[in-house]
Amino acid sequence: MPRHPDRLIERLSQPAAAALVAASGAAVVATGSVEQHGGHLPLGTDAFAAASIAERVAARLGTVVASLGPAGVAPYHLPWPGTLSLRPATLAAVMVDVCGGLHGAGAHRIVVVNWHEGNSPTLRLAAGEAQRQHGVQVVIAESHVITHTLFPDEMEFTHAGSMETAAVLAYDASLVRLENATEPSEPQAAGRAHGLFRRPDVYPVLRDFRQIAATGWYGRPERATPARAEQIAEAVADHVVARAREIWEALG
Repeated sequence: MPRHPDRLIERLSQPAAAALVAASGAAVVATGSVEQHGGHLPLGTDAFAAASIAERVAARLGTVVASLGPAGVAPYHLPWPGTLSLRPATLAAVMVDVCGGLHGAGAHRIVVVNWHEGNSPTLRLAAGEAQRQHGVQVVIAESHVITHTLFPDEMEFTHAGSMETAAVLAYDASLVRLENATEPSEPQAAGRAHGLFRRPDVYPVLRDFRQIAATGWYGRPERATPARAEQIAEAVADHVVARAREIWEALG
């Protein structure tokens, strides 16, 4: 599969990383989460999904990927042991500092590839602070939203269903264990409850994911296949790059 781990900044020598950032004037930041996804997907599903897309985006832009680390803001998954959650201030501070390091290497434009809804409010605030402190231009790509938007019937916007299973398959298929799946929650009721928290106008704030799915997950992971997952990941990366370039052209 055409992942690009050679774009991960920690795998590169200093001269090689500096040359890529300076030549492109851009960098990619990846952020996800460590949270429960039933028995069939790893805790790091969101982190792996973000990394898979971010590597592909970086390869298309000729630059590097810097991860903010695997954990994100996920307090509503803490009832399931193994979940990790950062305070919003912690994630924001890490992002601002990482953007500062990338700017020091010559990145003026930064693409944040996120795959976790809980990170989104913090990332917007952190992006504003990074722009003020470092003079960079930040665009945020919500790669989970993009995946569902491009393939709405196939990639369901559930939790640990076909979309997130495909995301892990595109990263490392050996991490998916459908035979170990725990009991899913009833999909229609869970979908309705999830929709309340995703309303764009008037919405509640999620406190405990059991408000959505008592068992922690719902969806149809069996619908995802490795070959299709790869095609979808490539399409999402293409979309991120195309939209980022449109924004850069529009804003100058």
